[in-house]
Amino acid sequence: MSCMKKPNILMILTDQMRSTAMGCAGVEPVDTPNLDRLAAEGTRFSNAISNTPACSPARASLLTGLHVFSHGVVNNELQVKLGTCTLAGSLRDNGYQCGYIGKWHIDGGSREQFTPPGPRRLGFDDYWAVANCTHDYMHAFYYENDDPEPRWHDQYEPVAQTDLAVQYITEKAVGDDPFFLVLSVGTPHDPYREMPEELLKKYNPEDVGFMSSNSRYVPAEIRRAKQEMLAGYYAHISALDSQVGRLLATLKEAGVEENTLVVFTSDHGDMLGNHGEWFKSQPWRESVGIPLLMKWPGHIPAGRVSRGPISIIEMMPTLLALTGTEIPEEAEGDDLSAFVLGDESAAPDSVFINFVSNVGIIPSPPFRGVVTATHTYAATTEGPWLLYDDRNDPAQKNNLITWSNHDNGDVVQLQQTMQKKLDAWLARTNDSFEDGDTVNDLYQPGHVQGVLPLVRDPDFPYDDSESGAVSAPFSK
Repeated sequence: MSCMKKPNILMILTDQMRSTAMGCAGVEPVDTPNLDRLAAEGTRFSNAISNTPACSPARASLLTGLHVFSHGVVNNELQVKLGTCTLAGSLRDNGYQCGYIGKWHIDGGSREQFTPPGPRRLGFDDYWAVANCTHDYMHAFYYENDDPEPRWHDQYEPVAQTDLAVQYITEKAVGDDPFFLVLSVGTPHDPYREMPEELLKKYNPEDVGFMSSNSRYVPAEIRRAKQEMLAGYYAHISALDSQVGRLLATLKEAGVEENTLVVFTSDHGDMLGNHGEWFKSQPWRESVGIPLLMKWPGHIPAGRVSRGPISIIEMMPTLLALTGTEIPEEAEGDDLSAFVLGDESAAPDSVFINFVSNVGIIPSPPFRGVVTATHTYAATTEGPWLLYDDRNDPAQKNNLITWSNHDNGDVVQLQQTMQKKLDAWLARTNDSFEDGDTVNDLYQPGHVQGVLPLVRDPDFPYDDSESGAVSAPFSK
């Protein structure tokens, strides 16, 4: 690798997009021609997993290569531990220009606050067009570089963010240094129907089907509301797909397509009513399963679909290895570069999943678990909870941890095997498997039902969408 020209990296990071919500996945009726083309030109990892499926914990693991208790972000609204290894910092030290556009959400404090240059940007020192967190897609703000005054996008946020990304790629393509750009888009995270009307019309709620799961019967009015949410979710994804097409075209036009590693993924998925559950932070595939497409012409096999498990925490050491960058000793993720480059025997035996906080709005309990190429297993402090045969039961309808199976020798043996894998992960990560309330008290002092109250900046200006003026104070 040292004799080769270092590849550029373009990472497109979505928010709350589940692995099945792409046409190429063949599960949900969502139109994604550009993502399908990206999958055909590279590798689709159909068993990609978010280790801790919530916004801030997942993003912290992605950018540091650390598990949740090491980076300290056990739930949203916490600041990532500073002074440790980072993906961008390592790449920067290897000559990369590192830029970040979009949602950050690992700085703690106010969602509206300015993140100043320095260690809180985790090595993204070349370009910064970031909001700590906003999901107001038609009136979104961001901070650019060193300017502490907020700026406002004048159109649907993913389009405006892609405009910035296109400009960045075009400028960097003529330079000698490789670049690493993260475009962190807030969609398809709710609100599901906040977008221009012409985009929203793409999917008729009455025509939207549902994934097969063990969802309970719901009244007609609730079913209609769910259809409207799902139609909006798909519309966000199709709109995002168009922006992926723009980015791929830009790489080609700028002459850097052949030497750019493209990564498309998400921080976590979205239950959207499947299994009778909502949101994220849960062990079902809709929550922990994320899209992962990787393309690097001549290096990553084209047209390949891999079932080997791979998770967010492996992104940091793997990308470093692929670029010939030294992996920091403190990184906890595994280098899966050989697996990414086509060696299926290099896939890990299992990946670790967890959600360690007890959160009032999440009805399911805190858990620890593992995902393999064939199974998903999760346990709570009370014992085994879920066990699915993902190969023969991809919709996870049949939980094998039932009273009817307590004497089934095959199931008992399988559960014990999966528990051994989980025990190994608990030992590796120094996780004593404390209950969620204990974790909250240790890591989130002042929490209310497992969530830190949102901090609002009274001096932050808000966008008056009626007049186009910017007013203060922030009072939403």
